[in-house]
Amino acid sequence: MKADKYEYNKIPEELYYEFFSEGPKGKIKKLVRYKLISEPPDYIFNLSFGDWNEKTFDADDSITTNNKDRQKVFATVADTVLDFTQLHPEAFIFAQGSTLSRTRLYQMGISAFWEEIGGLFRVIGYVNGEWKPFRKGINYQAFLIKRK
Repeated sequence: MKADKYEYNKIPEELYYEFFSEGPKGKIKKLVRYKLISEPPDYIFNLSFGDWNEKTFDADDSITTNNKDRQKVFATVADTVLDFTQLHPEAFIFAQGSTLSRTRLYQMGISAFWEEIGGLFRVIGYVNGEWKPFRKGINYQAFLIKRK
């Protein structure tokens, strides 16, 4: 993506990426993890994202940092999807926020970068009990993303 993003470290064996958000709240470690949730033939990986939690040694998606860098954070997470799907082209990425408002943030990010995303990925959204091709203006409950 052409948007400004953070540099990240990736640990391919663990299927995770880490980076630091920087803003008025300081330097905050973020984690993006991909976890296999469906075996072949689907290869669906859940994308989890959140602030690093020192107690659980994992991402905590219940924290609202509000470090005034949402677009840059979204662009960084999206860049990990690009990287991950280059390494795993057969993968579907499942994305759903921990709350409706967080899922809405994912949707807003997809919509904001749709010109780039739509050219590289097939995106389908879950709405009213069905998976349908992504369209702007529809409130989805979850997303599946696969490299074209």
